[in-house]
Amino acid sequence: MFAVLASRFRALGPLAKLAMWAMSIVALVVLGELLQYSTGLPCSLLTKSPGGVILLVVALVSLLAVLASEARPAAEYGLVIPATWRRQALLGIAVGAAFYGGYLMACHRLGVFAWHTDAITPSRYAKAGLAMFSSLPVSAVQQIIFAGLLLGMLRRATSPVLAVLVPAVVFGVFAAASRHDGTAVPLFIGLTLLAILLGLVRLRTGTIVASTGLLAGAIAVRRLISKLRLVEFDWTNPWSPWLAPEGDPRLAPAFWALILLAVAATTVLVARYGTSEVREDSAAAASFKRVMPLSNLMAFAPLDRWMVELARARFAVGVFYLPRLLFTLIASGLTTLVTLPERVLAPRLLNHEVPSPVFIVGMHRSGTTHLHNLMALDPQFRSPRNFEVLNPHGFLTGWLTTAAMAPLLMWRRPMDSVQMTVLSTQEEEFALAAMGGESPYWMFCFPRRTGELQKYWWTERFDSGELARWQRHYIRFLRKLTWRCRRRPLLKNPVNTCRVSMLREMFPTAQFVYIVRHPYNVYRSNLHFAEHGFAVFQLQDAHPEDNYAGRFLDQYRHATDACEHDLHALPFGTTARVRFEELERNPRHCIQQIYERLGLEFSPEYRAALDDYLNRNAGYHKNRFGKLPPAEAAKVDAAMGPYLIEWGYVHPDLRKAA
Repeated sequence: MFAVLASRFRALGPLAKLAMWAMSIVALVVLGELLQYSTGLPCSLLTKSPGGVILLVVALVSLLAVLASEARPAAEYGLVIPATWRRQALLGIAVGAAFYGGYLMACHRLGVFAWHTDAITPSRYAKAGLAMFSSLPVSAVQQIIFAGLLLGMLRRATSPVLAVLVPAVVFGVFAAASRHDGTAVPLFIGLTLLAILLGLVRLRTGTIVASTGLLAGAIAVRRLISKLRLVEFDWTNPWSPWLAPEGDPRLAPAFWALILLAVAATTVLVARYGTSEVREDSAAAASFKRVMPLSNLMAFAPLDRWMVELARARFAVGVFYLPRLLFTLIASGLTTLVTLPERVLAPRLLNHEVPSPVFIVGMHRSGTTHLHNLMALDPQFRSPRNFEVLNPHGFLTGWLTTAAMAPLLMWRRPMDSVQMTVLSTQEEEFALAAMGGESPYWMFCFPRRTGELQKYWWTERFDSGELARWQRHYIRFLRKLTWRCRRRPLLKNPVNTCRVSMLREMFPTAQFVYIVRHPYNVYRSNLHFAEHGFAVFQLQDAHPEDNYAGRFLDQYRHATDACEHDLHALPFGTTARVRFEELERNPRHCIQQIYERLGLEFSPEYRAALDDYLNRNAGYHKNRFGKLPPAEAAKVDAAMGPYLIEWGYVHPDLRKAA
């Protein structure tokens, strides 16, 4: 039933989706008011209370769910990185800071406030620095949601005017919802006008980079002044009601007038030169991902775990990555506090037997994610989701943490543009790494520890203590995953390609699906992943002499040898094999073959969900790579030659002739 309703909702137009979202929020508010009226309990969601916070979080998360249902190319939403991103961002920050700072200087000249620099303590400097640093991620999240996703969605279905106005009004409502005095309406006007300006800038430039910079610059100056308490407003000055009522320029008619002038000027530019749609520059995107602070998927790991890993890395963090580290430690610290009760109680309360899992194994970039997404549609399985593996200690009760993840997760994965949300399926290796199990995935953050962490691909290299700890965390995570509904876990984890024998010992009736892909494409895709995927995690640069290509091929061959050896030892009916190319060409037939091989029921509900998913994603285009150079092809042949023949990618006679 849920799958059918979700399918019908996705088929609606953008305006219909937004209307349903708005009506659901209104219905929630009305329900709260009725409950308070009939029971006398404090159930109102409109007051400045926990109820109001709940309403804002629910409204924001549900809005993100609506936006995620669109699944359009990132360029339509302005979520691309142009070649000039540094210039656009810095210029935007400078203009935003100059505008807000200049406005405050004008207020000072007119006597609306006086500078107040007495008793600025070190703690105030620290608070001001943190507040200024946070202005960029706050601005980015606001622009991603309102000037990016929401504006882009409406632009396809309405006029540019409505596409700019509606997100601006929605943002104004969100911003003013926390005010329950006479400042709510003026704040709504000021921030709605500002959002209109930012939306126009986004249309003109084609990306959210410049508009994010503008907003971040203004917020940074505002927070600096506020945290250092640099100004003292004169409420008796006759200019105060016009320039800064209640000491807040955003409430001032003069501020609105200046924003209106900027809106008019930007509108003229859009009318004269048109709007832009920018294509992402690959090199620029790679450099941007290296410094983007919001993207580390390990940010919600507990703080104690981060301290251990930082100590093991000897706190060797690159200067460019300090903003990412700061954001990560803040997010980790808050998550640690919020999830502490669940972290302590869950291991003591959950002790049921985990249903026998189905493991999808195969090398990175072999198609494991695609196969996982297809099989996870089956209601007989329970697959980990992003919000569960990225916050393994708190996903049962930490709904606030889950809501915080929504705007931080990328709209598309950095290496292949696959859609990614808090509800997307994900590999449990991230959970094991965050919980304390030994994992090679920490080398994404600390590439200079690659040699040390590589050993955790191989079960025989675990010592007894590491193995016991790893198994304990694995069972604990799966118990949490299955405690509500005892469905079979469906787990996709490329590292498990080397762990088949150990997993079989832990789960004697487990089944395995092994997916392979042409080694040439696996090799090229992993090199692409190393360039674009690692960049969003790392806190240090790899050693200059690190040869990722050679290291990968060695790992690829040994992992394949281990997996083939272990799978051949398993009884009939516990393993199934599939080639990615066949799965891509005829997914329904391949899935049916897998189910027949494993003796799984192919239910009508699953068939309907599978058909709907395939129809919705029919337009997806995976990365296309040019022909592999002969020298690199020879290296792949040397490492994977026997499997090129065994898997049917090269005919033995042709190989001999060559």
